[in-house]
Amino acid sequence: MDRPAPFFQGSELPRLVILTILMVAGWALAWHYVQQPPQPAEPPVTVAGRPEPVVADRSVEFEAVTDRTPLSFRDNAAYALLLDRARGKTPAELAAASRRDLVLTHLWEHPELYRGVPIHLLGSALRVLRYESKLSKTGWLYEAWIITPETARVPYACVFEDAPQGLPIGPNISERVVFNGYFLKIMKYAAADVDRGAPVLVGRIGWEPRAASSPAEPGGMSPLLGWTLIALAAMFVISLARWIVQLRRFAARPGRSGPAKTIRTDELDPVALDEWVQAVAHEDDANPGPDREADGR
Repeated sequence: MDRPAPFFQGSELPRLVILTILMVAGWALAWHYVQQPPQPAEPPVTVAGRPEPVVADRSVEFEAVTDRTPLSFRDNAAYALLLDRARGKTPAELAAASRRDLVLTHLWEHPELYRGVPIHLLGSALRVLRYESKLSKTGWLYEAWIITPETARVPYACVFEDAPQGLPIGPNISERVVFNGYFLKIMKYAAADVDRGAPVLVGRIGWEPRAASSPAEPGGMSPLLGWTLIALAAMFVISLARWIVQLRRFAARPGRSGPAKTIRTDELDPVALDEWVQAVAHEDDANPGPDREADGR
């Protein structure tokens, strides 16, 4: 039985499909990163003389604060004190006073040494919630759960009173923010299946809408992204040229204008076989042989 030869031979079609998916996904990711506004670089912390000593707040309001416990009425006095301190400073003043040399390790291992110390964070807010509170003069408080490159698995619970106009609110967001706030305690909270801990800061948040960010300057693309785009473009051009050449060779084969090329196979078409058997039977009935004539006498 003969059948037309397919255009794609062997595993060419699956390889083409996989390559197409990879190219589409790669260009989609590249476009996503190109559309992202440039983020201001965080100035590195360097050694410059003798650092200022870290002095914990010894106010009476902090005497009832206990680490690795849920927030409760015992923390309200210190909570209200830190809200009042953040309210009394402008964002620039609080940012200037915040420590940039303190990380999660300091707070986690010895939280009592950093009670009430202002700390600077630059990271991503994964969720922002709003709830009513009598401790706020506006009647509302905001809570942002922020991760930094150092604390991907242990977020900071950052509380603030004034939210920037347009800041997204919800349980599943991803916004670049800066936060300057006073450290209160290591708070215990219930996660999906286990109890976890998170540092609680009270202060002010900074955020800018992505559309309002300054456009990327020429030459501001990162080298990694540039080489990635070049590699994707090269893969696309090479693949496109390869399939064009193969298509032209296929179209230029001798006899393309005549009957389609067939491939000899041992498979038999059941319908064709049945038609052949019936045709042979009809021929035998129409032209009986000598033996059948002798039997009829």
